[in-house]
Amino acid sequence: MSIYLKLVKALIASVEPSKQEKKYNRIFYMVMGFIAVFGIMLPMAFFVGVIIYSLTSELLKVGSGQNAVELFLQLVSVFSFVFGLNVIFNVFYFSGDVENLLPLPLKPYQIIGSKFTAALISESIMEFIIIIAVFAGYIIASGLPFYAWIIAVFGMFTLPVVPLAYCAVICMLIILMTSFIKNKDTVNKITGFLTFAVIIGIAYFVSQTGGFDTEHFVSALSDPSNALISTMNMIFPQIHFLVSSMVNNTVINLLYYIGINGASIAAFMLIAQAVYFRTAASVNGGTGAKKRSVKKDLDSLRFHRPTVSYLKKEFRILFRTPAYFMNCVLINLIWPVFLYLLYVLQGQTNFLDSFIYGIHSGNEEMVLLFVLGVSAVSVLVTAANSIASSAITREGKHFAFMKYIPLPYMTQLNIKALISIIVSGTGMIIYVVAASVYLNIGLKLMLLCCLVSLLSVMFASYFGIFMDSVNPKLVWDNELNALRGNYNIFFNMALAILLEGATCAGAYFAFRYTDIGSIMIIIVLLILLMLLTTISYLLCCYKATENIDKLAV
Repeated sequence: MSIYLKLVKALIASVEPSKQEKKYNRIFYMVMGFIAVFGIMLPMAFFVGVIIYSLTSELLKVGSGQNAVELFLQLVSVFSFVFGLNVIFNVFYFSGDVENLLPLPLKPYQIIGSKFTAALISESIMEFIIIIAVFAGYIIASGLPFYAWIIAVFGMFTLPVVPLAYCAVICMLIILMTSFIKNKDTVNKITGFLTFAVIIGIAYFVSQTGGFDTEHFVSALSDPSNALISTMNMIFPQIHFLVSSMVNNTVINLLYYIGINGASIAAFMLIAQAVYFRTAASVNGGTGAKKRSVKKDLDSLRFHRPTVSYLKKEFRILFRTPAYFMNCVLINLIWPVFLYLLYVLQGQTNFLDSFIYGIHSGNEEMVLLFVLGVSAVSVLVTAANSIASSAITREGKHFAFMKYIPLPYMTQLNIKALISIIVSGTGMIIYVVAASVYLNIGLKLMLLCCLVSLLSVMFASYFGIFMDSVNPKLVWDNELNALRGNYNIFFNMALAILLEGATCAGAYFAFRYTDIGSIMIIIVLLILLMLLTTISYLLCCYKATENIDKLAV
């Protein structure tokens, strides 16, 4: 047990910022953590809790109070499984510690058990918050006694076990029985496209249901023959037993829940004991990409200016590395799917239809909301794709390259920002133009929206680079860990959303409670975005370059 605990501690520490990275700007991290918790985590948890509370209150009237909480927990488990596949593959087979652990006198179950536990703790923090929010909404709506909260806390920490156990078994069996998954790039591609397929599948399913307004959703969930609930209960049976133990206070249901979790752990540990050493020895942590000769690379760059060569280098790293492409570039293509989901989820309420009608009819408030929405989505997408907020972190062990090449720091940061602006901005402009044509808002307003979007992307890009310069995570063993262990990505998203939210909220309230027209509000918004962009640029000029200069090579 002591070996297991020591391994778990070491593995968790390997994806966390090192002591060297943490020793600077400790107050900064505390402030950013506070903003992240109260700016993103708690509001999201509150929103989820309110939804569960409302649905449970309605379902209790028809005697199906458990169905909403069970379905939401099952959906959380589905996402845990889908996103956990990539994590488990990388943690089990493609992390840098594998070659160090295999020669040690350790049993396969000790290695795999510690890796599983470390992955569960490191990857499930946000999931824990969502799960407890779901339970809170259900318990409050149902009026359950205190013991239900104890079971809920226990469930919060243990619900991700079964989905990740499924991932562990599948990963080991795939490596054992196939020959084409032998490197992390192949895994990243497969899991990335699987994630995309799941999102598209959910969008299609929702579109076929006719929307999830409260009345329709309650009707569907109260149906005892609901095929979706029945299927999900077969895949994740432990959820039904856990919720039932909260309602009926029956120890037997809780024991069933514990038994299913224990059986899933035992199954993958037995498989690991039998096949892990063989499968781990058969893979390599490198990329599957074709190798280019150094001479060919030099010849391709020789006749370009240094800035052009650096730009090409940044593009190649971003697009040729599957982990970066899937996590940084692909999101710019799939976020409209979430907007489509929002449109479908409105069901019979038609609030988006009234919004679209208001724009078509030239309603000033609706037009202003559209422009503010363009700005907010531009900032959110740019912050979420982490192209800018991981720009320095992606250098990793090659960080010395930034210090010793004959190119000023600010020139390098401008190029990194340009990459983010090109990738994020191009996608945004395409979607803004398409939406403007669909909504028939006119050429002038469309160009104004494009300018708002571009300025928002520029602000988020330079601000993200500044945030990453504060304490970049330069020690990582694979590209996925460069993104997973970088708190600056999350902090940047929280602060960028906070600043953008304050800007948009101020603009809207100024319109509602003053006599200022929408056009003047939009002009003021443009000025504010220019100011935010300028401040972010100056932060990069003075503070980010100073931060880079202080970093040890």
